[in-house]
Parts: sequence; C-alpha cells; structure tokens
Amino acid sequence: MRGRIIYTLVGVVAITSCVAASLFYHGRSPDAGDTASKTKAEVAIESSLYLPDDEREYLWECEHHGNVLSEHGWRAVSKALQQLQADELVKTLAADFHGSVTESSEESRFENDFISIQRSVGAAHELRRTEFSEWLLTLRRAFDSNLAVQFATLSLAPASRSDLAGVWNGRCRLRISGQHEQQPREIFLAFNFTISEPTQEHLEAGAWWSDCEVTQVDSAESQDVLMREVAAERGLLLGTLHDNWTTKTGPRVVGTGGIYLCDFNRDGYTDVLVTEPLSIRSTFLYRGLPEGRFEDATYELRLPNVPDADHALFADIDNDGWEDLIFLGRAVFRNDSGNRFEDATHASNLTQLIIAAGTEGVSGTVVDYDRDGLIDVYITRADVSRFNQGSWIDGKSGAEENNQLLRNVGNGMFEDVTKAARAAGGERSAFTANWLDANDDGWPDVYVIHEFGAGALLVNQQDGTFAEQQIAEHSDDFGSMGLASGDVDNDGNIDVYVSNMYSKAGNRVMDNLSSKYYDTATMAKLRRMVAGSQLHINQGECKFEPTENRDDIAAVGWGWGSSLVDLNNDGWLDIHATCGFMSKERAKPDG
Repeated sequence: MRGRIIYTLVGVVAITSCVAASLFYHGRSPDAGDTASKTKAEVAIESSLYLPDDEREYLWECEHHGNVLSEHGWRAVSKALQQLQADELVKTLAADFHGSVTESSEESRFENDFISIQRSVGAAHELRRTEFSEWLLTLRRAFDSNLAVQFATLSLAPASRSDLAGVWNGRCRLRISGQHEQQPREIFLAFNFTISEPTQEHLEAGAWWSDCEVTQVDSAESQDVLMREVAAERGLLLGTLHDNWTTKTGPRVVGTGGIYLCDFNRDGYTDVLVTEPLSIRSTFLYRGLPEGRFEDATYELRLPNVPDADHALFADIDNDGWEDLIFLGRAVFRNDSGNRFEDATHASNLTQLIIAAGTEGVSGTVVDYDRDGLIDVYITRADVSRFNQGSWIDGKSGAEENNQLLRNVGNGMFEDVTKAARAAGGERSAFTANWLDANDDGWPDVYVIHEFGAGALLVNQQDGTFAEQQIAEHSDDFGSMGLASGDVDNDGNIDVYVSNMYSKAGNRVMDNLSSKYYDTATMAKLRRMVAGSQLHINQGECKFEPTENRDDIAAVGWGWGSSLVDLNNDGWLDIHATCGFMSKERAKPDG
C-alpha cells in the first residue's frame, strides 16, 4: 500500500507542478524541529493549514486508480481500436452498457480549399453495447495509416468518497489521429463515463465500462500537413545551435536563446535574428529574400558575437528611421541605414540603466507610451534566482518591484521613470509584457503577466502615469510565461491571450479535494494554478471576459511563448501556442 502511494505521489507532484506542491506540502504534519521555537498559537495556526492523513490518502487513491485505468483500461480500448478488434472492444463494455452520442443538434463548421473542421454537440442518440462499439470503430475506420489513439482522463472519483470499491465516475477526452489516403486527419471526443472500481483485476477481467455519454465530437482533415520544417531549405542554417539532446558536454539548460523579427534594411522582407549564448557563435542575423528565403548576413553587417546575448529587441532609439539592435543589458548597435550595425553601447545609457536593476531573466518591449514621437523601452524580469522564495498562494515572487519603464529623452539616451509612472507592476515574476490600447482611448496600456498569480493591466492615464487593475475579476492567470494580444473577434477591441500552466492531474486533484479544508478564496487560487491558458475578450472600457470555449483554449500544456496570427489568411486571428518543458526522455516530450 505504502509503495503504491509513494508511486502515485511522485507522479502527481511531477505533473501537477505548483498545486500538488502546495497541497502535499501542507499535508505534512509539523514535527518537533518545526515547532520548537514557535508559540502554541503559531503552531495552531500552521496546523490548520495541513491536510489530515485520510484526505491525503483519498487524493492519492484517486490518482493511483487513474494511473491503473490508463495502464490497464484505456490502453486495452486503444489497442482494440487501433487493430479494429471488435470482440476485444466489446469485452471492455458491461453487458448492460448504456451509451449516448451526439446527433449534431448544434453543429459548427469551418471549411476552405485546404482544411475542413466540424464540431458536433447537443442531442443524444442512445446506443447499446455492440452499437456503441461499432460507432467507435466507424470513427477509427476513417484512418488508414500513422494511427495514434490517446485517452486523457480529466476527472475521476468514486461515486461515494467512502466506497472506493463501488462505481467510479469521470470525464475523458479521446484523440484519434493519423492519415486517410495520405491526408492528415484527427478526431476528438469528449465524454463522461461510469466504470467499476479501476483495479488491475477488474480491468483485465473485462466488462468494466458501464456508461458513456459523448458530449462533443470534433473532426478535422486537410489536404496536407498545416506546417512543416523548412528552415534549412529556406536558408536558415541552424545546425550549430545548442541542442540539449545532442550536446555531449556542458549543461542542459531551459533557455537557449531567442528569435526576433525585423526589417532592418527596409526592403519589405522580414529578417530574422537568432541568439544562442551557449554556442561558439552567439548571434545569427539572416536577411530576408524573395520567396521566403534567407541568407546569413551576420559578418557582412559587422555584427560581432556578444557574450551571453540571449535577450534582444529591435527599436529605433535614435529616431533616424532605422531599427537599432539592443542586446538587453549587454550592448547597443546602431543601424547605419541598413548597411551595417555600429557598436553604440557607450553612446547610450540604456545598457547601464538595465544593468543597474539586474540582467537575469530579462526581456523587453518597445512603445511610445507618452506619444512624444520617441520609442521607449519597458523591461520585465522573471524571478529566476529567487524562484524558491516566491509564494503561489500569496501571488508574490521572491523579487521586489523589478520591472523598468525607460523613457527615451532623445539621442539614444533614457531615463528610468518606473516609480514616477507607477509602472513597476508589483512583486511579479514577469516573463514578458504586451502593449495594447485596452480602452480604445488612443493611449497605449500594458499588460504584465505573472508566474505566481494574476497579471496586472496598467492603464495609461495620459499624464505619464499608469493605474493598475486586474484584467478580470476571476482571472485564471497562473504560471504565465507567454502573452499575445489582438482582435480575435474583429469587434475593434484588442483581446489578450495568456499562456498559463495546465495540468490534467492537477485538475483531478482539485476536483477531489474537499472544500472544507480551505476557504473559498484559497480554493479558487489553487484551482487557478492548474486551469491553463486563457483568452480574455475585451468588452470595451478595460472590461475583459474569458471565452466560453474554455477547455479548448486552456488545455495546451505547460504554456510558453504564444502568438495571435492569421495563419490561413482568412481575416481572423488564430492562436499558435507552444508548450512543453525539458523532457527527461526524447521519446516522451512534455506538454
């Protein structure tokens, strides 16, 4: 029993990140070493935060049963679907199995010359055991190669907390992906289910699945893959960059540089800067060419290697009409009419101002916040060195206010107006920020994300200062590492997409945690820790609401950089969201 609990706990902590750490840390009883120097009142207050052993064991049991269901239940269903084994699929269903599937009473569809997407929800069509099996197999027969069948358990709990040996209920998503006649295709199912207690014995005996209510069916197919790797064939020769998987010596690191776009020579073609501080050559600047091609122009432009140059931005800081190149806290290079870059580090105080507040975890955005015609720089900092000092419950990082608003005063010189402008953004660990006109008054506002909790919308007061407010009353921002803004619904108001951490296991834990142990506000914070990414729709006058199709946007994974871009050129912004972390096994990526 104890070994099983330990196994399950390790999996939960690894997957759920912050919420599991918070819950199971508070589940540890205080020992003599903790309490020796504390008063009885202090010990009593701290003890009230700890989960009792029976509650922790219940959460562990739920997660353990979920692991067993995945290993011995859903895996059997996946195999039967992959191999079109109708008899084996029927064996998993109880004799009195009851199923229901959508009949497309509410259907949405998108289609163009390249891709077709369909969603069906609504009225249910009743199916018995063999009918439901055949319905699933019909979906599977739409694929003929490169097949993958994946189940994801979103929630799982016994119908009665006191009866683990009884029936269990849950929610799940099934993804079937592959090809049909060499064309990519995928199908998603969302369903509620009822099963007998998911033990290995019950699952291997069969007839464990008694009820399934399919609530949503999404299907998509295209003529070809939507995106494919073309860097090398387009001239972006990046084979010398640091690779955690192929590097035999040296560290395995999380941040290995960045990619920055510009048009430094104003020829109408996008140019690409790649920074790689861990490689022998740390800087690559590729000139954009016709037909989407690139050529390495680093040496031609006299751009030297800059030690530890990972964070950069392009901005015309001297107001001569040409974008200059800034390596944040490292160097400044002046753009000489698109012909070369000249070292202007000592001709500007920008580097010194950034260094004064620290260069670790730094990123930057540019804006003319005071509309004086000069480009200003806003610096954000993630709480890298003091990460363990932060508090997810309190929503504070280990750092004090460490963002900077640097106002351009002309000739490449700046002044730090952070305090005077009230633009620091509080005790937040901010991977980035994004400028937008949140209230449509013609003045740029800035949204600052936060790794430990809710971000801050700093509203421009048109007098050189900002007023801080929450973007929404119930923002799910947490673990925020990516940010993008744009008008996704084409109503003239700029919306905000925040990439946050999402965890299926974390959501399962929160669903099963009794609400009697924490107050409502703390429970809400714990849920936000694993809720995932969020799209805030701008209703006007700085009022934002989350989108209704919450699950589809939230469940990206461990969200990092994101962007809003019209990928299919139909006039509507699409979301490109990256996810994942440093995987321990290359064949099993995170996210």
